[in-house]
Amino acid sequence: MHEVNRRPLLIEVGSDDLPARFLPLERRHLAERLPALLDELGLAHGAVTVWATPRRLAARVEGVAERQPDREVTVKGPPVRIAFDDDGGPTRAAEGFARKNGVAVADCTRLELDGTEYLAVRRQEKGRSLAELLAEHLPPLLLGIPFPKTMRWGDGDLLYARPLQWLVVLHGSEVLPVRLGDLAADRLSRGHRTLADDAVFPVPDPDAYSGLLAEHGVMVDQEQRRDRIRDDLVAAAVAAGGRWREDAGLLDEVVDLCEHPTVFAGRIEERFFALPAEVIVTAMRSHQRYFAVTGDDGRLLPVFLAVRDGDTTALENVIRGNERVLRARLSDALFYWDVDRKRTPDDHTARLADVTWLEGFGSVLDKVRRVEALVRWLWERGAGGDGPLPAALARAAAICKFDLVTEMIRDGKEFTKLEGVIAARYAEQAGEDPAVCRLLEEYHRPRHAGDALPGDPAARVLALADRLDTLAGCWLAGFVPSGTKDPYALRRHMLAVQRMLLADDVRLDLDAALARAVEPFAGGPVSPEEAAAAAAALREFARARLEGLLQQEGLDQAVVRAVLPAHGADPADARRWGEALAAYREDPDFQLLATGFKRCRNILEGKTLSAAAARDCLDRWLAGGRTVEGEPLADLPEPAERELVAAVAAAAPDLAAAEREGDYQGIFHSLAALGPAIDRFFNAVRVNVDDPDLRRRRHGLLREIHGLFARFADLAQVAPLDQPPGK
Repeated sequence: MHEVNRRPLLIEVGSDDLPARFLPLERRHLAERLPALLDELGLAHGAVTVWATPRRLAARVEGVAERQPDREVTVKGPPVRIAFDDDGGPTRAAEGFARKNGVAVADCTRLELDGTEYLAVRRQEKGRSLAELLAEHLPPLLLGIPFPKTMRWGDGDLLYARPLQWLVVLHGSEVLPVRLGDLAADRLSRGHRTLADDAVFPVPDPDAYSGLLAEHGVMVDQEQRRDRIRDDLVAAAVAAGGRWREDAGLLDEVVDLCEHPTVFAGRIEERFFALPAEVIVTAMRSHQRYFAVTGDDGRLLPVFLAVRDGDTTALENVIRGNERVLRARLSDALFYWDVDRKRTPDDHTARLADVTWLEGFGSVLDKVRRVEALVRWLWERGAGGDGPLPAALARAAAICKFDLVTEMIRDGKEFTKLEGVIAARYAEQAGEDPAVCRLLEEYHRPRHAGDALPGDPAARVLALADRLDTLAGCWLAGFVPSGTKDPYALRRHMLAVQRMLLADDVRLDLDAALARAVEPFAGGPVSPEEAAAAAAALREFARARLEGLLQQEGLDQAVVRAVLPAHGADPADARRWGEALAAYREDPDFQLLATGFKRCRNILEGKTLSAAAARDCLDRWLAGGRTVEGEPLADLPEPAERELVAAVAAAAPDLAAAEREGDYQGIFHSLAALGPAIDRFFNAVRVNVDDPDLRRRRHGLLREIHGLFARFADLAQVAPLDQPPGK
């Protein structure tokens, strides 16, 4: 087999400027799919490097083979018993197969598959060329980038994020015949739009690509742009007497907004420092993509840093223009600040009565009043701490949404993300207790998946109340998440509730809390029956979120599914039980525990107690060991069943004590200790006897024992091997 020629491959797709948020998508797509495509096509290749700027997506692949290797393929034909007649002569099936493959029947071989012998042909298949394969497979790959939005232009049907302008595909110095719609690949790339006057220049081969782009004003490697911007931000901040306020998200965006970054500094007028620092930073960041500069004390300096896509030519004009734009935005913010402070938080809160929360579900003021009541309910159940409801929490709950009607949030579109922060700053100006101000800001956490949780128990209770009310109201209003649609982020709200409870190991009956959150809507916008159905659906919704969350915390899926039926209402308790069961699975007695549970379950054939009845099993055994039918068990006829009743009755006080003390391992040990008595019962007692009364009483006994186990965990989930069903 001859050595296949391998040369570097260069692909560049040029387009009109793409939004910065699109670039990570296309880089990731090409970095994953291009090597996978080459592997799938059997084309040897080396490392793949992907670059993207607003105007171009490029990839360089080292050492790509110019064609697939030749290979021997075996073509399967008809079974030999069909290919030849009784005299050994070829049938029409054999002749047709040989003719189709261009050989004589005598040249065919035999192939055995799964005990059957087939006629076969072995032949050499010549590998296809890289040029031919990329012409066929590269366009779908490039046009398959999952952009959030695509567009058509001109008269064509081609879909891409922006109109395509040029295409370069080079294998070494050879142009490959790839087309994207009417756009044919060549070797002509383009330089920076302004620094090189959008010059068109030829790329002789992949090795010359990045150097030629640099000569034409383009820094194609995003990591080089990032390093340049970061270094220049540091230097510019030091020159201004401070340090740049690091912002990873903004840096990512700016890197993808330019092809030739140049950092510059501008000034902020002193009068704007009457505004909260968060407002100034947001005004700079949100639309202008400016970086803040702070002094050694962490306070903002009257300087901003920005990145220009170009060089230093006429930079003074650029600085003046950016200062003018920022001045206009901060002037608007200062106007909002002055107007809003003329009203007190209570004045703003009263105006919430005129703001609809959800159509048909009252105003935002109605929501505030529901949150107030739910805060008290949660506090009384220990979600925040002991003692009376703190005055600061009561006050914060009463005004928790007042900033929604402030000019800053309502009209200052870029400041909506400061909800809570703005409330805290206005409350400070109005002379509210600092504890109230802190709660107004903190209860909005977590704002996103990686955000910190509320650090204060009172803030946690306010956050729980607000999110539970949102879950209840939005669910009842019909905004139930489905597929990728979740317009009110109810999945995120539920996860935030559970994360808060788990983070601080807060014991709370979340089922009861959800039912309490739904309660105010019953008899109003919805019927009591609809409210009850919504509460049940929310419970299942919560279980699904909790199952994933506990697995993220390291619990095995089977363990999580075992404990959720009994303890899913209390996320922190479910985690404790999961950890205890996971540890007990390593105990030698675990099989006794699992076997006893499953033998009872199997013979009952699904006719087990309801979840509510199972929760009451321990109380019934403590009260005298009666079956669910209410008949005494002591006079059962067989010694083995009376012994089992006695063993369970004796274990009940130990189980109750272990449960009170939180001794989960003790509970599992006590249940496992019942294993021998359960085994003796099944070995000596025939459950399904002809006497219907005795059969009913024995089934009742097993239901009560199974329910006692199920009160603590569904052990079938962690002991999947079926046990003998008994007799």
